[in-house]
Amino acid sequence: MLAMKIRRPSLAAVSLGVLAATSIACAHAPAPVEAQRSEKAAAPERVFVTGSHIAQRVDPTTGMPLTTSPVRIYSRNQLLDTGRQGNLAAAMRAVDPSISP
Repeated sequence: MLAMKIRRPSLAAVSLGVLAATSIACAHAPAPVEAQRSEKAAAPERVFVTGSHIAQRVDPTTGMPLTTSPVRIYSRNQLLDTGRQGNLAAAMRAVDPSISP
């Protein structure tokens, strides 16, 4: 008769299994209601795009790109002429006062 040996599972293997089961349960838990509310109430951020290599059509009279969106375009020379080369936000506000911090 063949005797079967039952091995005791190691503590590390059991711990790893419990950890995996716990993390799976936590991953599927819904976000708290307060976190969902704060995400909806957050104001949109402004994004300053300072350069692009995307090809665009150019207006032959002004030499500026034609855009379909309400986009304001400032040239490098306009920003350099402000004398605020170390602070892009201040240079943009100097060119266009409607830009607020």
